[in-house]
Amino acid sequence: MFLPLTLLMTAAPAMQAPAPVNEAQVVLEAARAKAKSVMDARAAFMKSGGNSKDFKGDCSKELAELDARLASEKRPDIRHALLISKLYHLQLAKIEPGTALLDQVRQEVPPTTMAWGVDMGLILQLADESAPGWGPYVSEARAKHPDPSIRRHLLFEYFWDRLDAKDEAAWKPAYATLQTEFADSRQAKQAKELLEAEQKTGIGRPAPAFSLKALGDPNTTYTLDSFKGRYLLIDFWATWCPPCRAEMPLMHAAWAKFKTKPFDILSLSFDRRIEHIAPYRAQAATPMPWKHVFIEGGFQNPVSDAYGVKGIPKPLLIGPDGKIVASGGQLRGANLEKTLEQFLGK
Repeated sequence: MFLPLTLLMTAAPAMQAPAPVNEAQVVLEAARAKAKSVMDARAAFMKSGGNSKDFKGDCSKELAELDARLASEKRPDIRHALLISKLYHLQLAKIEPGTALLDQVRQEVPPTTMAWGVDMGLILQLADESAPGWGPYVSEARAKHPDPSIRRHLLFEYFWDRLDAKDEAAWKPAYATLQTEFADSRQAKQAKELLEAEQKTGIGRPAPAFSLKALGDPNTTYTLDSFKGRYLLIDFWATWCPPCRAEMPLMHAAWAKFKTKPFDILSLSFDRRIEHIAPYRAQAATPMPWKHVFIEGGFQNPVSDAYGVKGIPKPLLIGPDGKIVASGGQLRGANLEKTLEQFLGK
């Protein structure tokens, strides 16, 4: 039996050669698949009682393959995907990228490449943690990237960073753009929630009351009145939080300098398990020899809601009269000691 000629002609396109494979996309899809397998392994590790800070993805095979391809690949779009994929795998394995790789990425990969969509947090991490030069790179991506989902994501993170830094001249226009150009987006809603949360602990406002059991001592309860007449640095943190851990050397330096003043630190842990705190404090570098509380439920705890905690670390400095005198970026990094000196002297 033969098919009519007209049917053969109609069917002919289906017999044509398939469209060329987008090799750059294949590289990125492989990275996403690896990320999923790493996250599944991480979830299993945590379910067994492990602390997420101790988990590292095994990406040695993938990193070796990426290096081999980069050594011979000449096509720019494929190289962009390979370089970004390498950064992504290093992040999954919790390996810091070297300066040479970071410089290579910044020089070779344009801020507007669609390859950044494999994980939008990659650019932000580079801007936060790497050598100078990434700020303008991220700014260009935020303003010119062809994918609106990437632009609004970057704009939201910029808004949050500037809000935390009390940089009103920067966060206000960023907020306005989110609410107009991206009005129906999740980021616009989150920005509004963040602004409302930040206002709960605005400078000059009375600190919300609390009554919390001391970590390891159920017979001791901390309240706001427990610290009346003294400056109190409240720090919402967790051992699983890399930015929180990064602040610890400065927190210890501040405690050593100001502990003889009318000053206290109260660390409120968001750890998923209370037993994760002691091993971290048992390390010689991080004894955290001040007051502690375990906040059961973390972000869902009523104290967290009262203090508008949407991300950690979140530090606040409460004055002797119970009013908030500093918060956020004013109490992180080198600003911590400077701000404490303003109130406690040198």
